[in-house]
Amino acid sequence: MKKTALLTLMLLPVLTACNSYPFPKFGPLEPGEKYDIGILLPVEHPALDKAAQGFIQGLASKGWDTTNLNIVTKNAQGSSDDQRTFAKTLINECDLTLGVGTGASVDLKAAQKNKGSHNPILFTAVTDPVDAKLVKSLSSPGGYVTGTTDANPVEEQVSLVKMILPSADKVGIFFTQTESNSEAQAKQAKAAIQGAGMECVIKTCTSANDLQSTFAALLNTSGLDAIYIPTDNNVAANMAKIRTAMNGSGKLLIGGEENMVAGGAHITLSIDYTMLGVKTGEMAAQILNGEAKPKDLPVLGMTKDECTYVMNSSALSEAGVTLPQEVRDMCVEAE
Repeated sequence: MKKTALLTLMLLPVLTACNSYPFPKFGPLEPGEKYDIGILLPVEHPALDKAAQGFIQGLASKGWDTTNLNIVTKNAQGSSDDQRTFAKTLINECDLTLGVGTGASVDLKAAQKNKGSHNPILFTAVTDPVDAKLVKSLSSPGGYVTGTTDANPVEEQVSLVKMILPSADKVGIFFTQTESNSEAQAKQAKAAIQGAGMECVIKTCTSANDLQSTFAALLNTSGLDAIYIPTDNNVAANMAKIRTAMNGSGKLLIGGEENMVAGGAHITLSIDYTMLGVKTGEMAAQILNGEAKPKDLPVLGMTKDECTYVMNSSALSEAGVTLPQEVRDMCVEAE
């Protein structure tokens, strides 16, 4: 930890008593000094892992690496209790923290508020940071928290249904009801489906335990042509079950991001999570350089032009779905 940060810890009882921590002063370090950076992940997940790796890459691209940073990563492995515990640990020990995903970011902010300090918190892969009460607005975050959103191009993703199946008239949406980010995307998708003149059917599971049966019920809905799944950690971790259910169905499956397509969804217009993390790391570098405070850094996202059409040819073949050539030509193969 930077020497000036040690002074802050020495003053902790006094500052806590008046519940008013100053925003820490950042800037170039003396040789041998390092900032402590904490990264909190909720679970092992390809997209979230890429975002965390991109964050480190973004820092390094601006001159912040192991020579001047101690980076500590904690992964809650799906445990909400461990996530809260790790959040408290990182807040207590680090000069700057990163939350990957909504839950991790909210827990970091809660731990920071409980401590009463104002060390910067960055977030990435959060769909709606305003709804999650991480920031006041995307353009003017306020406070000591900012970062990047993985809000998907939902309308463009849903538009793939008519591009691939022009006569489609009924689309299902599937997600985990406890994941607020998924619910927000589902509302957008419903509006896009109905706006395109199609009927929308929604099914939600509660956990991995009822995922397979609930998805099967949606898949067996009479007249269903396609299914849309927003970004959803629970579903993403169980894509093998979804892929098996889709075999021979003749129905199109659109995923919320490329890792879901790699796991068995058929196609998507996907955010690059590594690039998203890089953007977040570059924001963190501005803070460490003393160039900006979180309140001055608008929340960033990915434009449609920064997204990529991704398909899974083998999953399409297994399901018995054929893409028009013009759609195939837009896509890269999922890795």
